[in-house]
Amino acid sequence: MVSTGFESRVIELREGTKVHLRPITPEDEPLLHEAVSAMSERTVYFRFFSPIKRMSDALAHRLAVVDYNDRFALVATTHRPASKERIVGVARYDRARATDMAEVAVAVIDEFQRRGLGSVLLAELARVARQHGIKTFQLIVLPENREMLALLRKMGWIHQAKLVGGVYEIAFDLPDLA
Repeated sequence: MVSTGFESRVIELREGTKVHLRPITPEDEPLLHEAVSAMSERTVYFRFFSPIKRMSDALAHRLAVVDYNDRFALVATTHRPASKERIVGVARYDRARATDMAEVAVAVIDEFQRRGLGSVLLAELARVARQHGIKTFQLIVLPENREMLALLRKMGWIHQAKLVGGVYEIAFDLPDLA
């Protein structure tokens, strides 16, 4: 078994819904397809900067197969009564080669947005990243993605944001969350 630096656990969102946080696994590829299918066009566009109708198998594979150090992803999952597990949120980072910086991305299916899941995923991902020697997160956010910009502001993580080519390039140092 690979050590991921993250202990799976159940958390409770603001309104009481419980979700399971765990590292992504290669077996999550079909669940990633289902999660993207459950997202609105707007949410998909904000995450992938493209109006994809269906995630390609190659992209699902690339997102689900990580090394748990330089490439890491957490998923939030839930079960509907009498049904299988489903992914309702994902946060991931990809370290820039030979640096202590990583690009980060977060996506939450529409049904679970505005419940605090994005903040939890981002904070937990930052904790894991620090354990793996990452000190800075970078991300690109569309100006229309007010929810992500507000989340980063709320967490105190918008320190360097510049508008370049119609998108915000944001970088922030990770707090010591030990």
